[in-house]
Amino acid sequence: MIDALLRRPASTAEVASDGVRLLGVVSLLAVLLWHGPVEAALFALVLLGLLVSRCLPAAPLFSSLYGLTLLLAAWSSVMDLYARISWWDLAVHFAATGTIAVMAWYLLAAYGAVTAWHPGGRPVPRFAVPAVVTTLGLALSVLWEFGEWWGHNYVDATINVGYQDTIGDLAAGGFGSLLSGFLLGRMIRRNPGAAVPGVRPGVPLQRRLQE
Repeated sequence: MIDALLRRPASTAEVASDGVRLLGVVSLLAVLLWHGPVEAALFALVLLGLLVSRCLPAAPLFSSLYGLTLLLAAWSSVMDLYARISWWDLAVHFAATGTIAVMAWYLLAAYGAVTAWHPGGRPVPRFAVPAVVTTLGLALSVLWEFGEWWGHNYVDATINVGYQDTIGDLAAGGFGSLLSGFLLGRMIRRNPGAAVPGVRPGVPLQRRLQE
């Protein structure tokens, strides 16, 4: 996995994806200089997510979208957009949870915990990938809401929590994950090589991390 993290980019798309990760580094330095420890911790978590994505066999263009979504979500918090724009919180939960859930699927697939193909090369049922991605998204949404509750009570009381906010966030995250899972499953079926670079049907994703 370390080798995958340190390998040189092999295409223009991978260079662009690394550029997004560089934006994550710049963002972390910026909040360290001009903001507080809460913002710094948030962007440190974002940067960790960006680095993990480089180790996984996700398509570079999706990795770029994933990284930009994480950065948008984090900067929206720093710039207080969630409080200024009434619908922004739900929109970001929809987009961010969907992309994070897909990346979580790639992480599990990289270690053989989930797959889109049977050993003989036959695809799994159409509902399998969307179901797994949606489940991952809902689980991650619950963890995020727990983090918001903890942050509200022990870090910053201005963090918005409440029954309506929590249910809305969970619903948005669930729908975003369902859509992302559907798109991922469809992409893998139509073009396995494009969806999972270097991996053919029936070939374990673990091999991608060893190349």
